[in-house]
Amino acid sequence: MTTANSPPTIARQYQGRLYQAIALQSHPSPNYVLISVETPSAPGYIAWALPSIYAPRKTTMYRTSLISNSRAARFTAILALLALCVSTQAQKDGKSPTETALTFYRALKAKRYLDGFRHSVYRNAVEGLTSAELQDLEPDFARTFASIPDRIEPSGEKITGQMAAVSLKFGESKELQSVTLIRIGNEWLVGDQETLALVNAQGRAFFFNTRMQVNESEAYEMLQRIIGAEIIYSRKFEGKNASLAELIRLGGVPKDLEDGEASGYHFSLTVGADEKTFFAAATPTTYGKTGRISFYADINGIRGEDLKGQPATARSSIHHPK
Repeated sequence: MTTANSPPTIARQYQGRLYQAIALQSHPSPNYVLISVETPSAPGYIAWALPSIYAPRKTTMYRTSLISNSRAARFTAILALLALCVSTQAQKDGKSPTETALTFYRALKAKRYLDGFRHSVYRNAVEGLTSAELQDLEPDFARTFASIPDRIEPSGEKITGQMAAVSLKFGESKELQSVTLIRIGNEWLVGDQETLALVNAQGRAFFFNTRMQVNESEAYEMLQRIIGAEIIYSRKFEGKNASLAELIRLGGVPKDLEDGEASGYHFSLTVGADEKTFFAAATPTTYGKTGRISFYADINGIRGEDLKGQPATARSSIHHPK
């Protein structure tokens, strides 16, 4: 029987649906309940001002991905990752906040990244990047901003001192989205002061640091999903565990992992000879570029530490996501 505060009810209130009928199970830990919820993909290009636990400070950063629908809702983190190039020349045209926001999104949609990022707080992060570094960031950029709709309609703006909020309607969405801007000198920039401070502090490393943070978060989530799938499988098949290929075949793990690579990490799943135990590992494909943390996961949880690209083990420390 489900109560008002039961996990299934909470899941439904989250506007999701149970991923599978068997996806609600108890976990050995008394404080853990496994619920696989599939949520509608959120268009990441529209939530600039909202806070996100997946991004530094209060900047919303979403990223389109095949790993799970919820990750598609994680867009703008990788706003940074996405920069091909940004001009160091300040804009002198005195655009209003609304004009700046529209120019920003429309330029990115048209793949005029130079023009687009000239109107955001991220432009200083690409100063000094080599052509090779910019080329490395390009796939993330193109993949994320391809989802921006052709039609973007303004619906008012509010200026408060050196800050502004512009209401925009994206595509067929009926909801207005608020875009935050700040005034620097004589120009408006899409973004906020906290993000600007982060960009200025990290400089050219900002995009790569952000990408690694997102990759590490997604690797951790994937390991959680693998553990959950093994728990469900073992309860249905008399305590046995399944191979990664079997979990993918049954839909417990995304097909992204068919080649063992996802989100800048290499994944592996090892099942004991008696099929009663398992452990999974995730290691950065390129240390210091796609990630720094190596992960080890089993029925007891997920461990992780910076091992300079070497695999984590059962002796590694328990990982606590930031």
